[in-house]
Amino acid sequence: MRFLITGGAGFLGAALANRLVAEGHQVRVIDDLSAGDPLRLDDRVLFTRGSVLDRPKLWTLLQDVDCVYHLAARVLVAESILYPREYNEVNVGGTVTLMEAIRDAGVRRVVLT
Repeated sequence: MRFLITGGAGFLGAALANRLVAEGHQVRVIDDLSAGDPLRLDDRVLFTRGSVLDRPKLWTLLQDVDCVYHLAARVLVAESILYPREYNEVNVGGTVTLMEAIRDAGVRRVVLT
């Protein structure tokens, strides 16, 4: 299968991406690197630096994808109190942008975490 993982350079996303490629799947990752590290990823994972707010980039990455794992999020509680608009933009707005891109690209499987 062909997967796209948002937040795929984070701790959980990288573990998932590496497991999927080890099982023979094709994996694309998008991550803004606010907390991720692309060095965690197996060389077979196609990494793209970007945001879940970037609809054109998402649409391009979603072509021919069978399933999306949505792991991208801002998660630091103390920081979210200081910057609530930015957290809302990424966590809520990014999810809406991603869901619209998934719909438009015709992807039929989504895993939300």
